[in-house]
Amino acid sequence: MNYPSLVWHLKRTELFADLELAELERVAATTPYRSYQAGEVIYRMDDPADALYFVRSGLVKISKLFPNGKEAILGVVGQHDTFGELLLQAEERRPTQAEALERTMLIVLPRQELQKLLETKPDLAMKLIRLMATRLFEAQAWTATVSAYSASERVASLLYRLAREFGRPHSQGTELNLKLNQEDIARMVGATRETVSHSLSKLKQDGAIARARAPIIVRMDALQSYLDREK
Repeated sequence: MNYPSLVWHLKRTELFADLELAELERVAATTPYRSYQAGEVIYRMDDPADALYFVRSGLVKISKLFPNGKEAILGVVGQHDTFGELLLQAEERRPTQAEALERTMLIVLPRQELQKLLETKPDLAMKLIRLMATRLFEAQAWTATVSAYSASERVASLLYRLAREFGRPHSQGTELNLKLNQEDIARMVGATRETVSHSLSKLKQDGAIARARAPIIVRMDALQSYLDREK
């Protein structure tokens, strides 16, 4: 394993950015890579919460499955993002499922190793608490959006957020090159696929979207203006 490369990636995560090189090398010595193909499940709901994950490359979908077979997509995480935050109890179980959206390489930090770090690095513990608090705030903010916005507004808000995180420049605007189809978007905004299709057509008609099919191309200023106008 190429530990300098692993240390390089760990250093670029929000959680480990302030650790010294020697400390990162110790973490790297006990932190393996794992590779996943598109559609492969990383962990399922109710699996033991036994590791913290860092995305070296690729994209991961975090979702919640319900007894009626429906799926709610809670978010997408990309390179240098962290997911699988734990309450650090041996009996803790996963409340969500994680699945690779494309070929994905993860850095896996076992729960025991993370606990050792937190016991000796109070600043790291505080960063983890802040990270978990940020995720909770984002989840609450999105719940409020889903409750207060129309379907078209929810789709616009989601596309704006994803474009800021994963977009890349395009001659027509910002290209959102995520492997998310209309059904996936529907599961993220709490709507039907037909409603999402109608919403995308409406946004394109309003000039907020240059291309409504994948990869979607959005115009950020127009999308923001649409959201401001609808408030």
